Amino acid sequence: MKRLIAITVILAGLWSGFWFYASGQKRAAIENWFTAKQQDGWEASYSDLTVAGFPNRVDTTLDEVTLVNQEGSVKWSAPFFQLLSLVYKPSHMIAIWPESQIVQTPFINATLRHEDLRASVVLNSDDSDILNRLSLVGKGIEAKSDRGSWSAQDFKFAAEREAGAISDYKIAVSADQMSLKLPLVGGITLPDRFETLALDTRMTFAEPIDASTASVAPPSPSKVEIVSADIHWASLQVAASGTLEFDDMGVPSGALDFKLQNWDQMISDIANSGAISHAQAQSTRMMVGMLAASSGDPREFDGTLTLVDGMMKIGQLSLGPAPRLSPR
Repeated sequence: MKRLIAITVILAGLWSGFWFYASGQKRAAIENWFTAKQQDGWEASYSDLTVAGFPNRVDTTLDEVTLVNQEGSVKWSAPFFQLLSLVYKPSHMIAIWPESQIVQTPFINATLRHEDLRASVVLNSDDSDILNRLSLVGKGIEAKSDRGSWSAQDFKFAAEREAGAISDYKIAVSADQMSLKLPLVGGITLPDRFETLALDTRMTFAEPIDASTASVAPPSPSKVEIVSADIHWASLQVAASGTLEFDDMGVPSGALDFKLQNWDQMISDIANSGAISHAQAQSTRMMVGMLAASSGDPREFDGTLTLVDGMMKIGQLSLGPAPRLSPR
């Protein structure tokens, strides 16, 4: 019996030592990350860092966290942020955000509130920051600013590195019961209700995603394959697929095949909102109707959006400059 007790005490001591070593490593990694950001010219701070979870977990909590980039143009702050992991599996973490946080950019200053927002993050190994898998889930999310609001009852974002690939990722986004309110000039608003939004893609990056920097400096892909995109916005239903490639300046080229259903009703809905006049709606209806008729079914608009030299067009109809990504 004495031998059993001795063995138990020794094992408990070894495990305790291992936990304190692992928790010290996690604390040092977080402190070093904030120090590195400060040396790069960021404002990166927290009021307190605690590590708990003995004996099986290493759970870190940062209080009153603030991050501001070098230019001061992007800021994120929250009353706390948590990273939870098992002591024997540090490469798999659970990130938890508070019910309220603030995001400021050159385009918008927003307060984000939610019932729940957390993510599962799996790195390539215990000593690597390369992202293998990310799954973010949010419920009851609402973002409000002076320029409008966005909300979703359920929101999911997932990224997973392709098996055997170096920098190819499967990335998917979905949202249910989503609302996007963006007031236009004169207080005019477009229909704001999205019943569903689902996007399934394959993206190629210049290098694997670095989880330690992706949240503050998202990488730009060199290639995006849209496997499927399904959007139900008010009366309009959109389906699309295709492949786009981006040069070093973020200029896209490629083609997207799409199908619009109930486009006629959607034009009426936009006109009824006051965003365009009924005369403009009639002109738009005639133009889209001609394009839809050429695709075989005037009730559905099947077409191809072509992007060449930074410009967009459908058939011979020019639509103007294409949106660009950040330069790589």
